[in-house]
Amino acid sequence: MLRLLLIEDEEPALDQLRRFALRYNPAATIVGECQQVSEVADFLRQHPAPDLILSDIELLDGNVFQLFGQVAVSSPIIFITAYDSFLVQAFEQNGIAYVLKPVQYAQFAAAMQKFERLRQSFQGAALQQLAATLGGAASVAAPAYKQRLVSKTRQGLYLLDVAGLHYFQLRNGVTHAFDAQGKSFVLNESLSQLEAQLDPAQFFRLNRTEMVQLGAIERLEPYFNDTLVVHLKSAGVALTASTHRTPELRRWVGLK
Repeated sequence: MLRLLLIEDEEPALDQLRRFALRYNPAATIVGECQQVSEVADFLRQHPAPDLILSDIELLDGNVFQLFGQVAVSSPIIFITAYDSFLVQAFEQNGIAYVLKPVQYAQFAAAMQKFERLRQSFQGAALQQLAATLGGAASVAAPAYKQRLVSKTRQGLYLLDVAGLHYFQLRNGVTHAFDAQGKSFVLNESLSQLEAQLDPAQFFRLNRTEMVQLGAIERLEPYFNDTLVVHLKSAGVALTASTHRTPELRRWVGLK
């Protein structure tokens, strides 16, 4: 019996995923359907690992890659998304196939066939050993956060040490990283991706368009509607936390 977990925040896409899964394997059991990262984390904490996860990437409460910093994930994943920019990250995080929307059944079936081939090749003791290795490592090892980012320019590639970046800002739909001198670097990653890739003890999402490093903060200033202005050590830079993020910001920096 094949046990599937479906992760998709759009009802029509979820319905299609459900139909395609049962068309491919009528005996399959859908053990859960989740629309948010938080729901997936709760499900995996409370239930045995499914045989396979079918997952969208951008969900209602963020990017599914945030999941790997919250809970042990030992199941293989077929990612199904409208974006082609997550391919490398997907295969770094349990991905075995990557299907682009709009999904055709032939594409879906090909991904499922790949899963079946992999599953058959790890039958018996080999499969048990793999599951024990993945599950054990995931449960005891700390999440591996990125220490370096790459900025592509006409002059070449800049290798950016994450520890030297003071903040990130979305400008005209493009993510920029800023160092201590105020120099900006264009990144391919979205803020949601960076939120999942960087150490949450060091980097905090202030609002929809900005993220800050703890070590770059000089002082916090109370502002309108009980929000906070974050003044950085970079001269003249001040960022404002959104209303709904301010309580979490207070906890993050150790304020009551």
